[in-house]
Amino acid sequence: MEISTIKKIRWRLIPYLLLLYAIAYLDRTNISYAALQMNAELGINPAQFGMVASIFFIGYFFFEVPSNIALHKFGARKWIARILVTWGIVAVCTAFVTHVNHLYILRFLLGAAEAGFFPGIAFYLTFWFPRKHRAAAMATFFLAQILCTCLGAPLSGWIMDSIGAFNLAGWRWMILIEGVPAIILGFVTLFVLSDSPKEVKWLSASEKAWVVAELEEETRNSPAPEMRWWKILANRHVLYLAVTYVFIVMAIYGITFWMPTIIKGFKDHFSNTAIGFLVVIPTLVGAVAMLINGWHSDKTMERKWHVVTVILIGAVGMLLLALTTNTWLSMLWLCLIAIAAYGYIGVWWTIPTSFLTGLSAAVGLAAINSVGNLGGFFGPLLVGALVNASGTQRAGLLFLCGSFVVGALMLAAFRAPKKIG
Repeated sequence: MEISTIKKIRWRLIPYLLLLYAIAYLDRTNISYAALQMNAELGINPAQFGMVASIFFIGYFFFEVPSNIALHKFGARKWIARILVTWGIVAVCTAFVTHVNHLYILRFLLGAAEAGFFPGIAFYLTFWFPRKHRAAAMATFFLAQILCTCLGAPLSGWIMDSIGAFNLAGWRWMILIEGVPAIILGFVTLFVLSDSPKEVKWLSASEKAWVVAELEEETRNSPAPEMRWWKILANRHVLYLAVTYVFIVMAIYGITFWMPTIIKGFKDHFSNTAIGFLVVIPTLVGAVAMLINGWHSDKTMERKWHVVTVILIGAVGMLLLALTTNTWLSMLWLCLIAIAAYGYIGVWWTIPTSFLTGLSAAVGLAAINSVGNLGGFFGPLLVGALVNASGTQRAGLLFLCGSFVVGALMLAAFRAPKKIG
């Protein structure tokens, strides 16, 4: 009963949620590919591009917690659909900017529109998967990042190199074409998702009863069954994880938004399409690491050290990348970084859900993600400033290495509470 029910839920939910997250991640990060043409056309320098990439996370920060509270109140199906439509509209508008200031505004609005999507999905999965199956489910869901990079990176490069109709540059077509699916899928979501196992017809009565009983038992035994949202925001365990996440995310987004530019620096004759395909190599390595780490974490029911280990591997990769000039050795170090960038994430989000449920989980996940994603603001911004000041990428990479190390050490010191509230 247990195995078959979990398999059924996984196959009905995860592929669609994976597609939604792939579109979200692509619309968030495709500015890094656009930079290969956009920066020259609009006269954007490295420091300005760092701000363009980073300001997304300021909108994300301010609207994340309110968005997840609204999701808890109105239901995941309706609220996720709303998020998709609004961010798709903003993404499409980004294709028509004529000045860097326009980019600042629209990237902020994109973050505000998308706020709540990722922690909302992470929270939504707690309605369906008992704790002991959650890391593997989350890791499979996060394959969206892999799908986005493996398909989105070459597609973005190809669109930029191949499409230029109506006097629109390739980077504009790329952003336009990749923004439209979010609007379409927003309306589709209203018909595809359900808010809880009790509502679906594709589970039998006994399967529904088993899932509901498992989840209700976990809620009764949770260290924080239900708390006022402001108490969760002030909880020291939530705040500690949020600050820890800042350092991890700072390193990951610091490298993510600059990776196409870094690879282009290996060989100036690489085309945009070739760069897109080269980005796929470390991404596939990261995919394997993510699945193995999630599977092994569920098998052993150990969470913290699975995250710490892969983050430290990424720190080593970042250090070696800063010290290497050989193209193919640099690709190898990017693979080590990818082990951290993808390998940690499925397991990481099982740590707060081990002691938070219900509204507490909705607010706690949003708080950790919103504060943590300030690292997404500071990472690309500081790398851009360091590159601009030093004329080399080495200083930025050493900074990101240090960020990984601090995040790993902070998590190593974390102790999950037995009771809060």
